[in-house]
Amino acid sequence: MTFESLNGDITLPVHYNFIIQSLIYKILSPIISTKLHNHGFKYEKRSFKLFTFSRILEKGIKNKINGREYLRFKNSISFIFSSPLEDIISDLGARSIKEREFSLLKNKIYLSKIRIITTPRIENNVKIKFLSPVTIHSTIRLPDGSKKCIYYKPIDNHFKTLIEKNLIKKFITLYKREPLNTEINIIPIYFSVKRNFHLIKFKDTPIEAFDGIFELNGSDELIKLSYETGLGDKNSEGFGLWEIWKGGKS
Repeated sequence: MTFESLNGDITLPVHYNFIIQSLIYKILSPIISTKLHNHGFKYEKRSFKLFTFSRILEKGIKNKINGREYLRFKNSISFIFSSPLEDIISDLGARSIKEREFSLLKNKIYLSKIRIITTPRIENNVKIKFLSPVTIHSTIRLPDGSKKCIYYKPIDNHFKTLIEKNLIKKFITLYKREPLNTEINIIPIYFSVKRNFHLIKFKDTPIEAFDGIFELNGSDELIKLSYETGLGDKNSEGFGLWEIWKGGKS
């Protein structure tokens, strides 16, 4: 989806995930938007939104306004939206074409281009590049009763286990059955903890995430689902979207 500005450059905070998510909810019809935002799709005590989106594909220019960092995009921004649910995809496409004009903070924007990306052939072994960084965490309770989020790196043992469990839960939520194969491996190819680390704030919550080039192997059903709904946690906050890597370093 490509949006162009009606009043010059588009200026957004460096941490813009919440703003893009809000735009998506604004575009969707009120019924679907409210259901996704307030309820999602339940699995036991968890709730999944079953959509994700990429980082803004254009490179913004950093500048400071009143001491805060912003990104300035020349005239337009574009991002990729993905979901395994046809109703959500169709609704977003139809509404964005019908409404056309939207507000993005102080920016007035309109939809200038929408393109449907055909799902590639997904097999049980693919090399991938993250279009929005992947994150996975667990929550522990401290002796004082408070909770603490622990984020895992792709080189940590828990990373693979939690990615796998998260995908199985999404699969059962969507298809009401277990996948035929429940194993999935994520192996770094071009990756370093320092270079590929991102600390992204969603509202005021800092989230640790990583991008780079990886190999996915195992269950083709789970790999395909991860392509459509995102890999890892917090997909609806703009994390875990990937494309098939066609060569070259990230």
